[in-house]
Amino acid sequence: MDQNEGDALVDSIKAKLDSLSPLSTHCCIYKVPNKLRRLNPDSYKPRLISFGPFHRGKDELKAMEEHKYRTWEQDARSCYAEDVKLNSDEFVEMLVVDGSFLVELLLRSHYPQLRSEKDRIFEKPMMITDVCRDMILIENQLPFFVIKGLFLLLVVYYQQGTPSILKLAQHHFSCFLSNIDEGKFISEPEHFVDLLRSCYLPRASTRMEETTLKLDNAPEATELHTAGVSFKPAESSSCLLDISFADGVLKIPTIFIDDFTESLCRNIIVFEQCHCLDKTFLHYTRLLSCFIKSPTDAEILIRNGIIVNNLGNAEDVSKFINSICKEVIYGRGFYFSTLSENLHAYCNTPWNRWKAILRRDYFHNPWSVASVLAALLFLLLTFIQAVCSILAL
Repeated sequence: MDQNEGDALVDSIKAKLDSLSPLSTHCCIYKVPNKLRRLNPDSYKPRLISFGPFHRGKDELKAMEEHKYRTWEQDARSCYAEDVKLNSDEFVEMLVVDGSFLVELLLRSHYPQLRSEKDRIFEKPMMITDVCRDMILIENQLPFFVIKGLFLLLVVYYQQGTPSILKLAQHHFSCFLSNIDEGKFISEPEHFVDLLRSCYLPRASTRMEETTLKLDNAPEATELHTAGVSFKPAESSSCLLDISFADGVLKIPTIFIDDFTESLCRNIIVFEQCHCLDKTFLHYTRLLSCFIKSPTDAEILIRNGIIVNNLGNAEDVSKFINSICKEVIYGRGFYFSTLSENLHAYCNTPWNRWKAILRRDYFHNPWSVASVLAALLFLLLTFIQAVCSILAL
């Protein structure tokens, strides 16, 4: 290679490096890693509407673009620019149009009187369901501060006492997703996925416990049932992590499983995998996958009111729970290590298994109890008769 060729190569590489955008330390909206996407591509793909740049312009989503424009012209003007494969004007237009659409959507969700008789979204159940689902995809987010900024432009037009945009968002999702604690106060989220994650988890960050147990070594529901463990829904718990075990009773907050659940769980997990967060939600789903390894395990939790199944049969629940934790990294700690150790200790105590066998095989109904008592009485009378015979001799 001569000098001219070498200089040309250097100039070419330099030009490519100069064209690259600098990496931001504030990024919070991620492309789904391919190894996770291939497990269930539909869980990350919007069906009806795009928010943000990742899915902008796709043919199957263009029908809603015209509807977005109808909502922003009267209310909001804003300016924000960042290089996301769109020039400055295109990017700002996207933020204003998508952000204003979301603000109006949240307001109409909270105030039904703002809806028209032929509202294209709220008067069509399938439409609002798909829009809500598309709002919880990690690739389909706008930064929350953009939505908040557009909302604040409108506050002067509403009466004093209008809820904050954070409360409006919590209320909106609580209408469609179970276990959402609308009253829980959290700091301002990065976006809607971060908001939903925060609504499901404790308010304060929790340190993971170091453990020598393997992460998949928590007993499954069938083994726990065989050892005599009773399953009960936790009383009025708004945090999914409020799982406790005492005196042979395992209490778990009720889990509602429907068509939304898989997409929501997968997108929260991707956010935890890609962002600098603890893996609390992922540890929760991992514990569930330990409890549910088969349809029989799922049926035990369904029968005891732990799982409210609107997805299908027990086999569908089992497949769903076991699939969401594939191709993910948990870290060294495990949030539920103490709980897991206590459950193992209970299962490994022979007396607990014997009690469970007696209760299941001999005391499961009044007739069985009567039969056992009659047999014991017969043995007792036989013993007394034998003693009396011996004494008579």
